[in-house]
Amino acid sequence: MASPIHNGGGMPSPTTGSMRQRSRRACFPCRQRKRKCDGRLPCLTCTGYGYECRYGDDGGRKGTKRSASDEVALPQPVHKAQRLPAETSTHSQSEGAVATPFHHGILDPNKWRYMSSNSAIAFPRVVGLDLQSANPPRLHSFAYNTGLRPEPGCIVDFQLVKFIAWNQVQELINVYESTIHPIFGFLDMQRLYLRCEDHWKGKSQGPGLEALISGIIGLASLFSGLLATDVEMRIVLHAKELLEDPSHSRFPSIEQVGAWILRTVYVRATSRPHVSWLSSCTTMHLVEATGLHREMDQVVLMGDSRQGYLQEQSDVRQRTAMIAHCVNSIISYDYGRSAVYIGPLSFNKIVPRDGDFSLHLYSLVRGLPRDDIGSDPHVRKSELVAALKYLLDAPTGHDFVTVTRAELCFCVYRRLRLLDNCLKQDQIDQVITAGTAALPAARRLMVSNHPWWNVISTIFQFLCVLLAIDSTESIASVPAAMETLEIITTRLDTHLANEAVNTARLLVCASLEKKKKGISILERVAVVPDVVDNASSAEQRWMFDETDWDLFLQPPPATQFLDGDFQLQI
Repeated sequence: MASPIHNGGGMPSPTTGSMRQRSRRACFPCRQRKRKCDGRLPCLTCTGYGYECRYGDDGGRKGTKRSASDEVALPQPVHKAQRLPAETSTHSQSEGAVATPFHHGILDPNKWRYMSSNSAIAFPRVVGLDLQSANPPRLHSFAYNTGLRPEPGCIVDFQLVKFIAWNQVQELINVYESTIHPIFGFLDMQRLYLRCEDHWKGKSQGPGLEALISGIIGLASLFSGLLATDVEMRIVLHAKELLEDPSHSRFPSIEQVGAWILRTVYVRATSRPHVSWLSSCTTMHLVEATGLHREMDQVVLMGDSRQGYLQEQSDVRQRTAMIAHCVNSIISYDYGRSAVYIGPLSFNKIVPRDGDFSLHLYSLVRGLPRDDIGSDPHVRKSELVAALKYLLDAPTGHDFVTVTRAELCFCVYRRLRLLDNCLKQDQIDQVITAGTAALPAARRLMVSNHPWWNVISTIFQFLCVLLAIDSTESIASVPAAMETLEIITTRLDTHLANEAVNTARLLVCASLEKKKKGISILERVAVVPDVVDNASSAEQRWMFDETDWDLFLQPPPATQFLDGDFQLQI
């Protein structure tokens, strides 16, 4: 039986001995400050304080760095803040440059609390360690406020296990696993299933699991229609209440991050852009709060009782952070809002799975340049042009990813259009190619009753892009795009779908009227006067006397330009 994530019981115990091992050598910063040193590179003290750990062969007079091969192999000392190996910097440094010390973050796995080593919350403990206190302060928000009011307790009294039967939950989990999980594959479905079974049998797995399974039920119902709408919405509301409850939200966990991802996807598919953007940003902040964006060798772990468990869950942790990043980036890029940046991210250690397209989705997102305000327009344009080519060359493998690729291509096009309205033909062709590939993919998703948000929004945006390009090639693609939008609208038969197709028709009519006016003007200009048989009459027709010449040189009256229509007198 799988234990809940928030429960630390049953984790592997540390393998290190309980006797203190004395290091034969101390690094230069520890000798200089007369602090304990464990003899490693970097040592625990330098890691905790952010010092540049270095060793010298002559008592520290020569501060040469100690190489990894010179490290003394000693058993890991027993300490409340276990040091993990430092991450090698990914940025190359020129010869002679001073290396910037890597500052580890601090992770308290018992509370899933991650913070930078320069945090005010961590500083009392740092001071305690600096003073060599036998009992340094714990990680705690000492004196964070005046404490005049008590913190509110739990206000959620809805009981999910009594509201929906386990056999229905089983069916909905299967729907989720076959439709949503292949795209957003951040959950360990087998472990989740076992924990849910225990939860429905009376072995409570905590509010985090309940918020997570409520999100799964809501999305599975949206994609299958197995539940009545009011039942589905009540369960979705339950997830929201748990995630926003003050007694639960102050203890972030990986389950909370997963539940917020599912809520964001559901809100993006059913609600307004501002709400979905806020939800995606909250998810990213929780990723940072739980340290999911950091490798285990990049953190100082408070207590080592869960180190083995965290290493085992490394793939799930990275996948959760990756999907949260993808959802926030896609929503922000499409909406024109800033995405949450929590530092450089790398998910190269994620193990690919059969039938999983999460890495394909991340491959698209990683090609998007950040929206940096004030950046050089020429540099910005070159980045967007490169991103457009990258997106078109990226593999998709799934209809949803294909439609998402087109969605992101249109995002890039809108930014390029603001920078330079005269795009090159190959760039226009790339946009049209991406949109054209999305048409059959969107139709197949709709036939499968998979109401992803971009099934209709991307097709509507494609029509807008085609009309904005306004070339012979783009106008030739309008009928297919309009037909696809009408097919999807007929199948959905919702207010938003009908509103979209009516707006698309309005834009097509506006484009047609504009072209009619242009054609009318060109037709008047292109009229050929009747051939006059008498050549002398023709010559006489075009001859000016001096009076006519003076009249011709006079400026036209101002009233001639008051009429909005361009009237040509022939």
